Amino acid sequence: MITTSPEETIDYAKSIASSFSSGEVYGLKGQMASGKTTFIKGLLMGMGYKNMVNSPTFTLINEYDAICKVIHIDCYRENNMSRWIDLGIFEYFSSEAIVLIEWPEIINHILPETIKYIHFEVLENNKREIRLT
Repeated sequence: MITTSPEETIDYAKSIASSFSSGEVYGLKGQMASGKTTFIKGLLMGMGYKNMVNSPTFTLINEYDAICKVIHIDCYRENNMSRWIDLGIFEYFSSEAIVLIEWPEIINHILPETIKYIHFEVLENNKREIRLT
């Protein structure tokens, strides 16, 4: 999918939110400011969440109670595997929540084999290519 504005990215994510399943882990890959958090905002809207959605860049993990529990993890600032383990990352992976991980490549060797990826590519200004694999 090609989107040309943050609003289109949100609308696209809302439109596919019902295809995300409880108990699944999704890795969102893309450069800084490629639309990952904007996409997550749209997903949560599509799942009935009506409150503020922020990137957990500094908090590392945000939990949202939407139609089901959604865990939003941002690995950008923390590459210490022991810290992730202490924070209970394996419990999140084995939970019934939808787990969304920004910068999953940082913790690549502890990710579940069943992870699904969403790739974000900046084409120009607000234009983004979003690919689900």
